[in-house]
Amino acid sequence: MDLTISTDQRSAIIITFLLYTSAMLIVGFFAKRMMDRVSVEQYLSEFYTGGRGMGMLAVAFMLAAGLCGAGTFVGGPGMDFKIGGVWLIMAASQIYASFIVLGQIGKKVGIVARRINATSYLDLIAHRFSHNKAVLVMGVVSITVFMTACTVAQCIAGARVFEAMTGLSYEWGLAFFALSVIIITTLGGIRGVALATIIQGIAMTIAVVCLLAGTHIAVSDAGGWSALTQTITAREPEYFDLNRWSIPYEWSQWVIYGFAIISMPHLTMGALTYKNTQAMKNAITLGVAIVTLWTLGLCVFAAIAAKGLYPSLRVPDHAIAVLTMNVVPSWLAGITLAGVASAVQSTVAAMIMVVSSTLVVNCIKQFSRKKLSPKKEKTYSKAVTLLVATSVFALSIRPPELLQNIITFGMGGMAGAFFFTFLLGLYWKRANEEGAAAGMATAFLVYLIAQTHILPVDIALGMHPVVITLIASLIVNVCVTLMTPKPPLGIVQTWFGRKYPRPNL
Repeated sequence: MDLTISTDQRSAIIITFLLYTSAMLIVGFFAKRMMDRVSVEQYLSEFYTGGRGMGMLAVAFMLAAGLCGAGTFVGGPGMDFKIGGVWLIMAASQIYASFIVLGQIGKKVGIVARRINATSYLDLIAHRFSHNKAVLVMGVVSITVFMTACTVAQCIAGARVFEAMTGLSYEWGLAFFALSVIIITTLGGIRGVALATIIQGIAMTIAVVCLLAGTHIAVSDAGGWSALTQTITAREPEYFDLNRWSIPYEWSQWVIYGFAIISMPHLTMGALTYKNTQAMKNAITLGVAIVTLWTLGLCVFAAIAAKGLYPSLRVPDHAIAVLTMNVVPSWLAGITLAGVASAVQSTVAAMIMVVSSTLVVNCIKQFSRKKLSPKKEKTYSKAVTLLVATSVFALSIRPPELLQNIITFGMGGMAGAFFFTFLLGLYWKRANEEGAAAGMATAFLVYLIAQTHILPVDIALGMHPVVITLIASLIVNVCVTLMTPKPPLGIVQTWFGRKYPRPNL
């Protein structure tokens, strides 16, 4: 089945989407004016952390959108459509992401980030492990490779939905997404991203509610949810079979999306930006509610409805687009497209900021022979953000079939590189730079070997490679740490003490 669009539908959707895109461009220029008032000396911190003054809405939506981008709005429903019940169950693993990230590490990360004036995720790791060059290099490589993979998947998702819902070309959709994201991130930094994310988050929520209402009416007209599931089961008896994946493999997917997200750089960035503890706590509550609505609404109810009502869909990732075009009025379909665009743009913008901050703060600035002046830091931050954004969209020109596989690859790689490095650094005083470097190198090597299947045996033992990667990383990290010297006292005091040394560490 291919999606057919009438001229009236196409016009209504395109007009709505253009209005939305215009609003995002206005946000970008407004954020630029705010950034123009920032002193050169404070520009880098303001560009990447927003001066650590973000409120509940900004932090909650940044985290929610960072987690629920293309995966929830496009890739997840596509996987539901293709493989069924096992992914329907797995989707629930991300619901408590806001609590897992902010509730478990948010307060300590916020305190330490202010103590050391961290402006990037890797700033935290670099300081904790004495600015070890091996740790820095592995961190830069891991973020650049794996996060870029996730970001490319997000861009493809947005352009693919645009293509399906407007009838215009994939390239046009990619161009619209590129334009708005580049302007928001390059001109406004994280503050521009935050302002846009609040508007985008509201648009995403309205889109999901509208789609759910239209879906429920369509399913009721077709005989109800019970009849729909019976029809799906009669057509594909294995669709709701929870044993379609082995238990170890299913569990390994939960590890990626429900456990290892603590270490995802684009999610942890939220802990660098909140203004106080109350804002963080409120963001946790709001974030859980938002993610629950988006996840259950799209990856469960909408996905099942699309499978039952339109079983011959040729491109699984078009499930939400096809459902939208058939169950809601044209102008609401435009809002839904704007909602999907919002999800993708929010996630892409957050990921681009992480990659940019990593390259500027932890690569150019750290490895530069001469100390960069504040003016040069400002120039580099804009130029690198523009370069990263442009590169990501260039890599998105040729899309694969199932985006969720790319997203899972990227998230698994980042989990392997950073999970135990970050967690041990936060809660184990004895953790040192030698152990962190060895653990990260081991994780990178094991993950790529397991992913490429170059060995005659399956070292992942039937699971997603992230599990064996995490195990290998933990063992090597702990063993090497115990065989090497303790970390400097100043580092330990900064990360674990009530009183801490304030000079340069």
